[in-house]
Amino acid sequence: MDQTTLDQALLRHFGIAAFRTGQREAIDAVLAGRDVVAVMPTGAGKSLCFQLPAVLLEGVTVVVSPLIALMKDQVDALTARGVAAAAIHSLMPAGERAEAERELAAGRLKLVYIAPERLASGAFHRALAAGGASRLVVDEAHCISQWGHDFRPDYRRIGELRRELRVPVAAFTATATPDVRADIAAQLELTDPLELVTGFERPNLTLAVEAIQSRNDKEVMLRALIADVGTPGIVYGATRKSVEQWAEFLEVAGLRAGRYHGGLTEEERHRVQEDFLAGRLDVISATNAFGMGVDKPDIRFVAHADLPGSVEAYYQEAGRAGRDGAPARCTLLFWPGDVRMQEFFLTGSNPSPDIFRRVWRQLGAGASDDAIELDAGNDAGTRMASVTAARFLRRAAEAALMPLGAGEPPVDLAARGEKARRDRERLDTMVRYAFGRGCRTRFIYDYFAGSARGGAEPRCGTCDVCLGWRRGEGRALSDLEYEQVRIALSGVGRLSGRFGVERVAQVLVGSEVSAVLARGLDRIPTYGRLRTLGLERVKELLGVLADAELVERQGIEGGRPGAFVLSLTRAGRRVAMGEVRPELAMPTAQRPTGRRSRRRGIINGSADVTSGTADPALLERLREWRTGEAKKRQVPAYVIFPDRTLAALAAARPRNADQLLEVHGVGAAKLEAYGAALLQLLA
Repeated sequence: MDQTTLDQALLRHFGIAAFRTGQREAIDAVLAGRDVVAVMPTGAGKSLCFQLPAVLLEGVTVVVSPLIALMKDQVDALTARGVAAAAIHSLMPAGERAEAERELAAGRLKLVYIAPERLASGAFHRALAAGGASRLVVDEAHCISQWGHDFRPDYRRIGELRRELRVPVAAFTATATPDVRADIAAQLELTDPLELVTGFERPNLTLAVEAIQSRNDKEVMLRALIADVGTPGIVYGATRKSVEQWAEFLEVAGLRAGRYHGGLTEEERHRVQEDFLAGRLDVISATNAFGMGVDKPDIRFVAHADLPGSVEAYYQEAGRAGRDGAPARCTLLFWPGDVRMQEFFLTGSNPSPDIFRRVWRQLGAGASDDAIELDAGNDAGTRMASVTAARFLRRAAEAALMPLGAGEPPVDLAARGEKARRDRERLDTMVRYAFGRGCRTRFIYDYFAGSARGGAEPRCGTCDVCLGWRRGEGRALSDLEYEQVRIALSGVGRLSGRFGVERVAQVLVGSEVSAVLARGLDRIPTYGRLRTLGLERVKELLGVLADAELVERQGIEGGRPGAFVLSLTRAGRRVAMGEVRPELAMPTAQRPTGRRSRRRGIINGSADVTSGTADPALLERLREWRTGEAKKRQVPAYVIFPDRTLAALAAARPRNADQLLEVHGVGAAKLEAYGAALLQLLA
């Protein structure tokens, strides 16, 4: 179909004037009858890639989706546009389900959405055989892969449906790495599929990581985030307890807050979700159970108060912000100690072979899940893993029609071990993202894309790193600073990638803790050479060297997820040898009035973000100027300067370029672009 005809069909059937990145390529492949595996993040317009072809093709397009709420929304939207569509799932009244199957059998539908459990229904298969299918679409396709972060056994039945229908297949997901995409193609028996990974450029989203040290820091940062960008928003917690605590915090802060987690009844969860969608709640505190299939376009922020277990989960949840195209922020409140919670989940969800065998024997002896958990001992991770094993083995025994406890456990122990390894790798990658100092969008794109790069590579410019929030401007080093940098790099090199930041810093400051002395680390030449800086400043210096890619963090083979050792890069080795003198954003002797203290001013509703007080009239002129610049450059206003920088400018009233550079948020690039205009406004 030519470009003009397809554009006209898009406008006529959906009222949309232009395709988004990747949509045209996916639609062309579906119309041509080619198999497709497409990774397009939340909000990138995946549904249009199969809905428009379904309208244009003969026969019915079958869409398998686990998201009943999303099915209803999409069917309602399609029927409102005059497209014959229906959903079939177990929560429907029997009469409605039978009517939908009659419409399907009569060939009167263009799209039929089904939940994966309906694949076991004889009535559905008879209706489908009568109606005839032209395409099979698998939404949330990562659920079919045991290597995915959200594997669902019911999805394995889709392979049988594909063999039954013998029609082209299009598999869509927001989160699939190259390994998962390969498994999707294998499970669905796809033939030379178009592999498309695109849509990661969402310039209205600011991805940010706030490195914090305590629960109180999280509260401060969350208050500042809400004050900065407004509501509505979502705060994700890792546990029910965390969700309840954050909901209480938000309520005390004066917000209309709801909570959503597995400990609530289905009725309670539904009511909270409806209140949030209807605007009766400002913010919702939730576990990752909330959000799948929820389409609320005006979410202004998504905050992760706890570390997610994978980049897949993080980006799927973060992508729920800003679907209306207006500026939104996705902030991870990162405390390295949060890694331990995810390690607990890993242990609990990946029982060892010994646990599987022990629990299998206990099941054969008639033990209940409660008894198995009690017998596992005091370690919480082992207890959780034992319960996981019991539930898994009961289902496996039932499927295999074998008695509990007879022979070897009905589980592929090698495959379970591989799953545990991949889960650890996913957590390790999530921690690297949190520690990372490169472009956030590019990190995520590289993680998902592999060799399947569709469309332009992301040119972010809107994450915290690209905006300069996480990285100071580099400058020339004094002779003393250059010597300190070379000593630090030499220390990293001499410790040969065996230790993390804490231990390397202890060696450099000459610490006498047993972990240093027992290993003989006090005998290396750089021991104590940076004693005058103190432990915290040396750790900051190592962070600066990592920012500058002179030092890299490396995961430990077979080690604890999130544990890193430091090693020298090739560039770092050249600096250590004195061949290169870099420009670096060196740490200061005392922490300056940084973002944390400034944000407390924002939280308290004060404009006093520097040593002076912002002039309201001047601040308003700066905002008007910023609005004009943003429109001219076609970017969100905060990409020009965030509110806190404008407030700092209005308070400090810099008179020349050097004074402008002293204001946080005005680096060399911003000075070159806007310096003259700012000085004229501030005069």
